[in-house]
Amino acid sequence: MKKKAQLTIFIIVGIILIASISVFFIFRNSLNQEVTNPETENIRNFVLGCIDEVGVEVIEQIGDGGGYYSSSNKPTNLGLAIYYSENQNYIPSKKEIEEEISLYVEEKLFFCTRNFVDFSELDISQGDIKVNSLINDEEIVLDVDYFVSVSKDGNTDVLRDFEVKIPVRLGIIYNSILEIVQSSREDICLSCILDISLRDDLYIDMNDLSENEVMFVIRDEESKLNNESFEWVFVIDYE
Repeated sequence: MKKKAQLTIFIIVGIILIASISVFFIFRNSLNQEVTNPETENIRNFVLGCIDEVGVEVIEQIGDGGGYYSSSNKPTNLGLAIYYSENQNYIPSKKEIEEEISLYVEEKLFFCTRNFVDFSELDISQGDIKVNSLINDEEIVLDVDYFVSVSKDGNTDVLRDFEVKIPVRLGIIYNSILEIVQSSREDICLSCILDISLRDDLYIDMNDLSENEVMFVIRDEESKLNNESFEWVFVIDYE
């Protein structure tokens, strides 16, 4: 009798647990997927457009800054990032570059949406912005957690997860840069640079900044931002 009672309790608990999980997923899916206001899709597209705009801005800036939009690890007098000097490697890791991209989007996205002032007919509230950036060979993925609540006529929709892919071959460019710096730390290896250029279809220019400093400009015609080829700039100090 005792065992039957215990078994009955376990069954009841199991039913309650399954029901709770089902209610949770139904409620979550209704929040994330069900749209009651026709204007909600306009808000979604507006936010996606802003993410793309801000993402392009920061990618252009980190290209000019050698992986940094705010400050470089070891700038020259021109504010360019030095990647190698006095037997020290200063190349930012891919993770550091991803963090720079994420930080910029987190800081600037709010200014692009402008508190949704262009949608005065809607009651819109928003939460904090959290961005996770991922550098792939052919693209940069911006995964944005941004709570946006859209209400009208007593109906409320919730938007949360936004994903934007920017077609810049940053992963390929980054790996090429690692090879260039590795092969040209002590002296410029022209044959190595030519091989990398032909293999990855990149234009690689070199300019003397001083007697010891050489600026490298990597230009990718296949990666277009605002109809212009993407460029990445860095310096090697041969002192």
